[in-house]
Amino acid sequence: MHIDDALLYQAIEKAADAPNHGMREPWRVVHVPKDRLGDMSKDISKFAFPNELDKQQCHYDAVTKLGGMLLLILKTDPRQRQNDEKYFAFGAYAQNLMLLLYEAGISTCWKSQLYIYDPKVRKTLGIKKDEVLAGFLYLTDLE
Repeated sequence: MHIDDALLYQAIEKAADAPNHGMREPWRVVHVPKDRLGDMSKDISKFAFPNELDKQQCHYDAVTKLGGMLLLILKTDPRQRQNDEKYFAFGAYAQNLMLLLYEAGISTCWKSQLYIYDPKVRKTLGIKKDEVLAGFLYLTDLE
């Protein structure tokens, strides 16, 4: 399965036309290309599923079939109102992104597994203290 990186990056950029308070653009998207999915799975599944080799293998088998993955990351704010606004803006961005990807022939599936909150997984994925990993956007072709 092949995902056209040019179309992917175009959608990531265009999705930023989402409404957001104060033009803060409180999102960060990290692309994990197909050739890095196996390594990423091994890096995080040892923390996500410790002592569960079957689950680690199942995760590896599932994600390596994808065309790629996006980490959807939200920048938080200690001020309640601004933080709420960032969540709303992030939601609009994510919706725009999924619609634009579909239009480009790229199918998506949003996954927010419990282990996204694990500090070791967050550290492995480079999630900063003032950020939330909202989830993974699995990428496949529409066929």
